[in-house]
Amino acid sequence: MADARGLLKNKSYLYLISSQAVSSLGDWLDMLAIFALVGLKWEAGSFEMAMTGMAMFAPMIVLSPFCGVLADRYDRKKLMIFSDVIRAAVVVGFVFAPSLPYLLVLLVMKSGFGALFDPAKNGKIKEIVDGDHMQQAVSISGIIENGSKIIGPVISGILVSTAGVYWAFYLDALTFVVSALLLIKVPKSKFLMEKHEGDTGFMLWKQMKEGLFVLQKTKLVFTGLWILCLTLLVIQIIDTQLMILLREIENVNPVSLSGIAIAANGIGMLVFSIFLTRLKIPALLPYLGMGALILGICIVTMPLSIHLPITVIWIMFPIGFFLSGIAAGAIFIPFQLSVQKAVPVEYTGRVFGTIDGMTTLAALIGMVGGGILAERFGAVFAYLFSGTLLIAVGTITMLAKNRLEGGKVSAKGERNVQGETPA
Repeated sequence: MADARGLLKNKSYLYLISSQAVSSLGDWLDMLAIFALVGLKWEAGSFEMAMTGMAMFAPMIVLSPFCGVLADRYDRKKLMIFSDVIRAAVVVGFVFAPSLPYLLVLLVMKSGFGALFDPAKNGKIKEIVDGDHMQQAVSISGIIENGSKIIGPVISGILVSTAGVYWAFYLDALTFVVSALLLIKVPKSKFLMEKHEGDTGFMLWKQMKEGLFVLQKTKLVFTGLWILCLTLLVIQIIDTQLMILLREIENVNPVSLSGIAIAANGIGMLVFSIFLTRLKIPALLPYLGMGALILGICIVTMPLSIHLPITVIWIMFPIGFFLSGIAAGAIFIPFQLSVQKAVPVEYTGRVFGTIDGMTTLAALIGMVGGGILAERFGAVFAYLFSGTLLIAVGTITMLAKNRLEGGKVSAKGERNVQGETPA
């Protein structure tokens, strides 16, 4: 494995991940504040919480594949800057939302413009980092992202508890502005996917399908994608119900406990990200299976502990979220790395756009199902149901991994120029 110090001399990469760090920090400030506003201040029910989650992610289902095409056709740097500037303006609008319907419209707008950022960012990493440093690049990106998941909830919890939710929104808007300024130092794309006269919506649809076709050619990654989607669907059954669950605990401030728990989750993912910088991934599916299994056990434990003494709850929840963070890291980070290694640079936008669309669709189905389930049977039942399903997914993946593994991840098209055609 190549020395990571060489990667840290890559100024373009440093500006890119610095932008990602600031933007991710803002996202976690934003997310906790939104759920605190809707779940606590407006006292929304389980289904309304699920609708809030849907508004945050549903637009990616429609737009992610399309945005993936844009990331291959247009300058990725300009797309990321445009995404940051528009989201900064939208987040300021959160402050003036008088009720949930207005907030949902703004969340849809933010999610829609946010769908531009990730395919462009992932394509840019492949574009500016050579193949020898790709694992370190993805791992360091994961470390920064999960580091923001630690700091963001802590800052958000302090702001929401002392100054109110709206200060978190102002700070979030500022982070998007700073992110856009950092991206100015990232170089423009040297080559773009060739555009033809008379390009139509049909052509764009054809290019979106190319992303799925490239994934299908790598059986291991394609199999991992379906397992990832199933895992995400099950996780999202309870992901928007945390505030509802914490409201059932007497004499506990839900904002403070959720902030500490989410920070602990980020620490767990950070630990796993650091672990990956020093280790080669021998196979993808064992990570996916073991991650789902451990995550399921953690989720089942949470509702069973809500009637324990307060001191025990304050200990068990952070520990459970820490372990679930390690498990989530084992699911998401090796998969992203496998895709980065397998996909040629000229297809990264379309492939990651396709992946974002499929995973977001799975998340949306889970949110809707979780909202209905929690509304009908309660948040405790939803947590037990979700955790049990995850244990089943993880166990089956581990037992069937030899059958499911049908191909090796190989880095084709290692050239780092956007738009080149592989030999």
